[in-house]
Amino acid sequence: MSFIARLTEKLRDDLSVRGLIRIVLLLLVVLLLQLTAGFWSGLLHKVWYCIRPFVIGFVIAYIMHDAIGFGEKHGISRKIMIPALYLLLLGLLIWLAASLIPMLINRLSDFMNSLIGAVRWIRSFVYEHYTGDASWVTQMFDASIETLTDVKGLIPGVSSALPELVSTALGTLIITLLSMIISIFMCFEWEKIRYYTVLITRRISKQFYECVFEIDEEISDYLRSMAALMVIRSVEYSLLYLLVGHPDWLILGIASSVSLIIPYVGPTSVNVIGILTALQLPYSSILILIGMIMLLSQLDEYVITPMVHSRNLKLSPLWTLFSIFCASTLLGFAGFVTAVPGYLVVRVILRRYFKDEEELVQKPAVEES
Repeated sequence: MSFIARLTEKLRDDLSVRGLIRIVLLLLVVLLLQLTAGFWSGLLHKVWYCIRPFVIGFVIAYIMHDAIGFGEKHGISRKIMIPALYLLLLGLLIWLAASLIPMLINRLSDFMNSLIGAVRWIRSFVYEHYTGDASWVTQMFDASIETLTDVKGLIPGVSSALPELVSTALGTLIITLLSMIISIFMCFEWEKIRYYTVLITRRISKQFYECVFEIDEEISDYLRSMAALMVIRSVEYSLLYLLVGHPDWLILGIASSVSLIIPYVGPTSVNVIGILTALQLPYSSILILIGMIMLLSQLDEYVITPMVHSRNLKLSPLWTLFSIFCASTLLGFAGFVTAVPGYLVVRVILRRYFKDEEELVQKPAVEES
């Protein structure tokens, strides 16, 4: 029998009338969803707008839960610990808004001047030492300087328009306050939330219950480790930039701490910016800064991070970078923040799936033996 004949017979056997009807119905559903995409996207947007304070409140309560549990282990009542934590958080936010943010805005112009000066210094250095045609190098650096100058020109406009920005941010402030209030109630009712989560997940299946609480354990370990590492990194790099005489030591220290949210990519980018803005310092300070950044990077990677992270929380650099790329492509900036937690969730699910599959394969072998 020829190949065409065998293929025709295979298609005739597989594509029955019932199968063709299913394919047609599936294509109709896809076409209907595509034609009504505007309606569904608007509906999902409204649903998200309604549940957003509850989702944000749950995330805040989830982050606060470990600190509340730590206080309870040391004899501090939940009724005291929760108000104390939220008052501390509120005081921190007020301090940031009243002192740190205006200072950062005032220093931002000088910071941009340092960055522009660094690019000019690199352009002059390359132009003097490059033996070939340096026109393309000059054009590239001129374009960078022009872009940075345009960004710098926006800073006075942003400062003068600050009251207007504050008024337009009123809606966001209301959502934030509402989310905080919801999170307080969730903190007080956390044991009840946990009880119903256990009840619902157990009714679905035992495997689903175990998977959910394994995810909870991994995410909790990650958040605790991340909080400790952010504090350590902020102190490390603020002191480093302060000791070498960098005028923007506080900005770079805070940026180094926050950059840990985006592993590998974030800290590397902040270190590059820190070195570029330090090119106006004496050569000895620049060399010390580069050497200390290299030393601290190795110290953080191979000493501090393994000490802070639990043994089970090992993040593969390759898969972490792949997760950041995929999440940022799909979700934009939110993807950068949720990439690592999403990676942990997928890793737990896959690990659980393959473990269950392995147990199913081994079970008949044990019964036969």
